[in-house]
Amino acid sequence: MLFVPAIAALNVAPAYIGPGAGFALGGSFLFALAGILLALLALLLWPARVVVRALSGKGRRKGAKARRVIVLGLDGLDPGLARRWMDEGQLPNLDQLRREGTYRPLGTTWPAMSPVGWSTFATGVDASGHNIFDFLTRDKFTHLPTLSSTRLRNAPARKLGPITLPSRAHPFESLKRSKPFWTTCAEAGVATSILRVPITFPPDRFGGKLLSAMCVPDLRGTQGTFTEFREPLAAGAAEDAGATTGGVRLLLSPGKGEGAFTGALPGPDAPDGSTPLLATVTVKLDRAAAKATFTLGGETFTLGPDEYSDWIGVGFGKGTQKAHGICRVRVTSFAPRFRFYVTPLHIDPAKPAVPISNPPHLAIALAKLHGPYATLGLAEDTWALNERVIDEQAFLDQAYAIHEERRTQFLHALDRTPEGVVSVVFDATDRIQHMFFRYLDPGHPANRGKDVEKHKDAILDLYRRADALVGETRAKMRRGDVLLVASDHGFKQFQRGVNLNAWFRANGYLFLKSDPANGPLPAIPEGVRYEVGDIDWPRTRAYTNGLAGFYLNIKGREHGGCVEPAEAMALKREIIDRLRGLPDDGRGGQEAITELWAAEDVYKGPYRENGPDVIVGYKIGYRADWDAAVGAVSGVVIADNTRSWSGDHCMDPRQVPGVLFSSLPFASTKPNLVDLAPTVLDLLGLPAPAHMTGRSIFAPGDGEAA
Repeated sequence: MLFVPAIAALNVAPAYIGPGAGFALGGSFLFALAGILLALLALLLWPARVVVRALSGKGRRKGAKARRVIVLGLDGLDPGLARRWMDEGQLPNLDQLRREGTYRPLGTTWPAMSPVGWSTFATGVDASGHNIFDFLTRDKFTHLPTLSSTRLRNAPARKLGPITLPSRAHPFESLKRSKPFWTTCAEAGVATSILRVPITFPPDRFGGKLLSAMCVPDLRGTQGTFTEFREPLAAGAAEDAGATTGGVRLLLSPGKGEGAFTGALPGPDAPDGSTPLLATVTVKLDRAAAKATFTLGGETFTLGPDEYSDWIGVGFGKGTQKAHGICRVRVTSFAPRFRFYVTPLHIDPAKPAVPISNPPHLAIALAKLHGPYATLGLAEDTWALNERVIDEQAFLDQAYAIHEERRTQFLHALDRTPEGVVSVVFDATDRIQHMFFRYLDPGHPANRGKDVEKHKDAILDLYRRADALVGETRAKMRRGDVLLVASDHGFKQFQRGVNLNAWFRANGYLFLKSDPANGPLPAIPEGVRYEVGDIDWPRTRAYTNGLAGFYLNIKGREHGGCVEPAEAMALKREIIDRLRGLPDDGRGGQEAITELWAAEDVYKGPYRENGPDVIVGYKIGYRADWDAAVGAVSGVVIADNTRSWSGDHCMDPRQVPGVLFSSLPFASTKPNLVDLAPTVLDLLGLPAPAHMTGRSIFAPGDGEAA
């Protein structure tokens, strides 16, 4: 459901489609206590487990090409940029890997986006085999967009007197299907350590280690809701806050004394679901010295310009009805108006409100070993930068701090997993390219009114850091190790957004409730958009939400469907033919859509009916616009993208391949993401399960693999 807490907010707009509107607090204390005890026990038993594994030889298989497989995922690393900077000598470690092993562009998924790609990486099947087709899907009853990978269970509470006991089942349910390669490894006795691979929440239950990533919610139950606090204006002054996507803007209250303020930070819902619980934050501002002293969650800390606090623990509720989060704070303006930013409330890994790892105590153990760390699935706060609540430097500082946390955990896993498989995905390569790609093109519409010089080398620096990580990984490799470095897709400019719902309305496939039954449709004023609830569904034959494609409103499938199933195929082909080569009148008639694919021509798996009816291949530079992504209808079909989110990959998948480097040479000329799961198993001497449709890149005779 759409959820952004609105208490005391000046302006709020929904941003993320979360799996639920907060957590039931009951049981959090008992779960955390049990997890802490298990974590301590695991730490004590680790030396014994290493000895037993070494003596038994567990995990080794006849015919294995590797003792240990390391998969280093660099989300979104682009083959064109990587090749260019390798050739220029900017990426020496990747270049050495290219020369000593093999480098190829890596075919991506239909559509080309992270939840689809990494699910395919894990399972060895396409979207119709694992059921993840997009970030979002649609509710067939309400037509509202909802998270495609996770939903909140409606499990009845278990009581012991006044205490709510934790449920035996995870409160969230994964909608991903199929079996990941790490489960196959664990079943064969092969050690596995899987860190932050997207679409692993709730965590898989198997005989290995896994730390969840994309779709882990924040403590409010959303996919990330930031908070901006603002000093109140003088009496009679007009508030300048506009609508905010992805967060809330709150006014501070004057405290006692000069420069003193008090605010209320919203947390998870109260147990009765009435309102969000609140945590008090107090500030003492020294404007002349550009210093602000905060008290939050029982901690006091002082911040100057351009610095983040450490992770601050904040508890909500009382006793056994208490949930724990962590956040970081940054002052964004000392004068003339004091403002500060609070990151989304991450689930505290030391006291998690819900399990975020397998085994559940792994997340707690990592926090005990290395300190608090980001747990939110989409941890880098892209919306705060999109809304200009933070600036580019604040975003980079945040992204690289999270990167360092992941790096520490990854290197630790390499030290603790001498054989088997270690797989990790780093997100900074994706998030920073999304937000800084405009710097690669001076003519990008997103450059208007923004800096174009200070961070012009941000993406080159990003690739250098990724290269350094590859170097550190290679330094830890041992005899018998094989390293695979992979990305799920590449990156291109996102300059123009396409609202297919606007096109459907203009061409008689979609109607608003206010549209007349006959005659011309009234124009939608600039800046106005109509939401899903404003659409006249009994008259609407085609619609879109998400970033992958569009749906037909089929009778008997969607509530209010009007397209007869027998007519669906002809309608689908008609729309495909009309949209192919869609001209962009604002760019001299150049095409905005290169190709479209009917689902039945792309997907053959058991879940193909759950995905879009048509996948849209946007030309490089184009993507579904922000309104269409949440199912809204605007008056303009194609318009400039002026947000900081200026690079993307939700385009024609043929134009945005990822990368694949291997320390062990391979012959496959056209490797694909779907091949990586069977490749890992092959390297470890394990047969690929029958459900996998990919093929090992090391398979004999695979030099011309498709």
